[in-house]
Amino acid sequence: MPSMTHEKEGALPAAQLSWTRVVHRIYRVVTLFVGIILRIGWAAFWHRNRPDSPEKDAFFEQLYTRQAIKFRQTAEQLGGLVIKVGQFLSSRVDLLPKPFIDQLQALQDNVKSAPWSQVRPILEQELGPLHESFLIFDEKPLAAASLGQVYRAALHDGTEVAVKVQRPYIESTVQADLKALSIVVNLATRFTRFGQAFDLFTVLREFRRVVTEELNYQQELANTELIRQDVRHLGYVIVPKTYPEYSTSRVLTMAFQDGIKINQLEELKQHHINPTVVAEEAIHLYLHMVMESGIFHADPHPGNILVTKDAKLILLDYGMIGIIDQASRKQIRRLFVAVSKRNATELQASMEALGMVRPDADRAQLRRQIQYLLDRYYAETLDELKSLDLVALLRDFENLLRTQPIQVPGQFAFLGRAIAILVGLATGLDPDINLVELFAPYAKRFVTEDRGGTLGYAKHVVMDMTKTLVDLPELSHRILKQVENGELEAKVEWKQGTSQLHSLYRGIRGLIQSIYVVGFSLIATLLLVHHHDVLSGGFYLLAFFAFLYGTLFHGRHLP
Repeated sequence: MPSMTHEKEGALPAAQLSWTRVVHRIYRVVTLFVGIILRIGWAAFWHRNRPDSPEKDAFFEQLYTRQAIKFRQTAEQLGGLVIKVGQFLSSRVDLLPKPFIDQLQALQDNVKSAPWSQVRPILEQELGPLHESFLIFDEKPLAAASLGQVYRAALHDGTEVAVKVQRPYIESTVQADLKALSIVVNLATRFTRFGQAFDLFTVLREFRRVVTEELNYQQELANTELIRQDVRHLGYVIVPKTYPEYSTSRVLTMAFQDGIKINQLEELKQHHINPTVVAEEAIHLYLHMVMESGIFHADPHPGNILVTKDAKLILLDYGMIGIIDQASRKQIRRLFVAVSKRNATELQASMEALGMVRPDADRAQLRRQIQYLLDRYYAETLDELKSLDLVALLRDFENLLRTQPIQVPGQFAFLGRAIAILVGLATGLDPDINLVELFAPYAKRFVTEDRGGTLGYAKHVVMDMTKTLVDLPELSHRILKQVENGELEAKVEWKQGTSQLHSLYRGIRGLIQSIYVVGFSLIATLLLVHHHDVLSGGFYLLAFFAFLYGTLFHGRHLP
């Protein structure tokens, strides 16, 4: 690392962009978005009466691709928030068509670095003369992003550190971009069906909140310490140490960490690191953060996750973290378990509780489509879920988002992006990784935890059994009424009618007996495992009596 230079301090750059540059930037951002919206809107209007056809699909796919490429190229030129908007939109499959998503996913937050002559005055304004804080400071940045850039340095005791500093003019640039985005959202909401169908103001509000926090490095320092406390029991995760005494709202100093980018597969193999182990560690980390603690790193792109030579994960850049409140976390777990148990009704209920289903949705049709997806990836039990193709299921779920009135609420936008990035990283490390096999133990545990523990789960099983038995007479009465009113026809030859009725009667009795025996036995076993011996014995006794009763009266015919 080269020694720190001591040339004469340059003039401090203006903290704000001039008003002419602000106006010009707002104009460029607004015209970029409005131009794309107008071109796509005009094409949709022109083709509105044309029937669907492969030619029409190909035309729109080419149009979306051209507009997405234009956006990506302009974003790379403008920098600032436009890059982050593109990255954010790249995960919003509920908002944008697939060709647009494919192009935006190639957008990288890797811009030309600001010159040292403009960065050094900011550092010294925040920390004082550099030679008083650092023994060595490398003028060449390790990385340059849209909001800040990172340098390598050493403290006077020899400790190597990474110093993150905001780019010149970034605060006024961000404010100009937010103003431009506000104009675009207002125009889209007022004049387009797309803007009226989606809650764009909530999305913009969440985006504004996250970006404002990301610009405050004191907040990032606090986020780092919050995550450190949350994952302290996970031995395979490293969170860099922070140095508050060398940090401000515009400068953040933390321990320098060296590692391999998580997506550099060949380099991992060269160091004899098993990519599957790395992928599984990343999945377990996010299952803990999203499902258990509710505090998650919201930007897990490859540059922010490094791997040490002993296969530990280094998490970098805590400017974007997400907080999931307890009620939402419980609904996410409920959704997670519903997928595992192939329960379309529960899945739809959890989606509605999370605000994912828009008011104009056809709920009956939505439930049928959800059930179709779950049946397509059917697993009889949680133990058999390892055969489920989760990546294909997520892909089909994306299509469901596009074709049904479903939206990802603004507060979950960055969670969706983080999950999409993580699944991509995991399957890139190991195309054959079985994600559901990793999920299954969590699903099993959530089934009991979210129902009040073992006793609560047992109570729920009993209530479900009771409800089933209570509903049987009403269901039977409704079916008979339909037959009586001619709404339901059954063709049965009379000479076979008696024997078939007896078979149906015996089948129903056997079903009821099985429900009682299996249910009571399950509850008894759960209680025994958790050392509730007396209650367990009682339920085993009930199971025995249910079995005995069914056996003694099994041969009784209809009166």
